[in-house]
Amino acid sequence: RLSNDLDSQFVLDSQSTLAANDVYRTTRYDVIKSSLSNLTTAPPIVNPHDFEYILNPANMCAGKDVYFIVYVHTSPTNFRKRQTIRHTWGDPHLLKKYKARLVFVLGKVADDKVMTKIKMEYSHYGDIVQEDFMDSYRNLTYKGIAALKWITHHCRQASFAIKSDDDIMINFFKIVDEIKHQTVNKYGTKNLILCNQWVRMKVLRDEKSKWYIPKKDFKPDFFPPYCSGSAFILSVDVCEKMYNASFFTPFFWVDDYYITGALAKAINVKQKRWNDFYMLNGKIVSDILRNNSKNKYAFFHIGKLNSIYKMWKNLINGMNEIPLNATTAKS
Repeated sequence: RLSNDLDSQFVLDSQSTLAANDVYRTTRYDVIKSSLSNLTTAPPIVNPHDFEYILNPANMCAGKDVYFIVYVHTSPTNFRKRQTIRHTWGDPHLLKKYKARLVFVLGKVADDKVMTKIKMEYSHYGDIVQEDFMDSYRNLTYKGIAALKWITHHCRQASFAIKSDDDIMINFFKIVDEIKHQTVNKYGTKNLILCNQWVRMKVLRDEKSKWYIPKKDFKPDFFPPYCSGSAFILSVDVCEKMYNASFFTPFFWVDDYYITGALAKAINVKQKRWNDFYMLNGKIVSDILRNNSKNKYAFFHIGKLNSIYKMWKNLINGMNEIPLNATTAKS
């Protein structure tokens, strides 16, 4: 059982979540707050995604100097993956050093035991954003929109949002160096999508494939340019623009394309190629990190969860940084 002070904190956070739902639950609020000032001439809402918060760390960024907000797509049952991230690249002490905060984004499941464990996890760490859509593969787009919504409402003072899946290891040292010394000087801090860009990705028509898309759902045989969903970086103004545009952009279940392709097109922002900063071949990540003196990569795909601690240690050693291992509960 949680200690009394954590129980009390959970009650306060639950009240905060209920208050947030009262304000943000309707699409009308968000349309009013969008750039579409005249509702009578606005296009019809085709994707209402009118979900409520179950858990909402509304004060994560409040009153704080935040430069990066990191959001991780995770499944409700992936407790070990979340804990591993908190003890490695997502250690809150390390992130605070770079004016960063991290939240995990997820939906709900039917299993009451899992939902109870998630509430206990949230009570201890205070880093989970959960909405009441069913967490499933075909609902990943709702998860992406949930993150855009939360950033728009609760962390808009940040400059950049970093999206990651929970099987990715992020080299925060590389990202900070590249963003602050190269990207900002070249592009500024607005209208940015930095990612592993895919061009002319073929639409799969094989009915046996997990990624099968029939013609009736998507007519072209090739996707327009979009980003690998494993990880990407958005300037925070883009998060808000995408969120507002999502009400008027028909739902499409391929979340990578919907967020970084369809919504990017809707707000007229093009992806900028960061392809050279990705190492998504999990089989050779260990070898790469043992020889990482040039600090080339920002994002690594991790095939085996148990290997991330060793890989993180190799990355730290290569950077001559001292890891801060203590992962603490929220204050």
